[in-house]
Amino acid sequence: MSIASLFYLVKPMIPRRVQIAMRRAVGQAKVRIHKNVWPIDPQAAQPPEGWTGWPEKRRFALVLSHDVDTARGHERCFELMKAEEALGFRSCFNFVPEGYTVSPELRRELTEKGFDVGVHGLVHDSKLFSSRKIFEERALRINYYLKEWGAAGFHSPATLRNLDWIGELDIEYDGSTFDTDPFEPQPDGVRTIFPFVVCRRSSQLSALSSQLLTTTDRRINQTPAINSSASQPSGFPGRHSDGGQAS
Repeated sequence: MSIASLFYLVKPMIPRRVQIAMRRAVGQAKVRIHKNVWPIDPQAAQPPEGWTGWPEKRRFALVLSHDVDTARGHERCFELMKAEEALGFRSCFNFVPEGYTVSPELRRELTEKGFDVGVHGLVHDSKLFSSRKIFEERALRINYYLKEWGAAGFHSPATLRNLDWIGELDIEYDGSTFDTDPFEPQPDGVRTIFPFVVCRRSSQLSALSSQLLTTTDRRINQTPAINSSASQPSGFPGRHSDGGQAS
């Protein structure tokens, strides 16, 4: 069992003040260790081979997404949707199917107004990729909700991931990776802010780095992408370009 897995196992028993003190101490140590790649990894800006640019010759892509971790966050989604709509924004809301009751009316209104709806794990814990057995059991349920909701995207809780397995989910994109972030529970990064393709078991999954989800323009899937090797670490800077979490 990894240190991160052990921490999440005992986390509910650790007082909040102690958790914060532990995180602060670990964070200060990580800043010193990873100062060459945090907060910016210079290598991440290098375009992949064959990159022809963003659709319509745009200079960059920015995506807002919200991982709705709790029922309380779910209750605030209507208000957040209206605020973004008033500003002309459209974002992606990722819900936990079996963590709380997900309102069909909310999902319908989001999609009717041009927002995107995605799946945020099955339940909000750290176990999805903890074993092959658990993953296979949950993947069946996750795929059910993806189809039921008409969703195309996925965010793993706490950005824990396994790119060798994730292609077995019926998704077009994944937002569970980042370019560099040593403070994540699974801190390995892909060291690129560009989209890349994960090919595994005859399935293709556009794992979009830096939270570059195809929320309002599916044409981004037509852009060339690079193949991610099995040995390449996964991850990306969701915290830099993400619209935040409604939790």
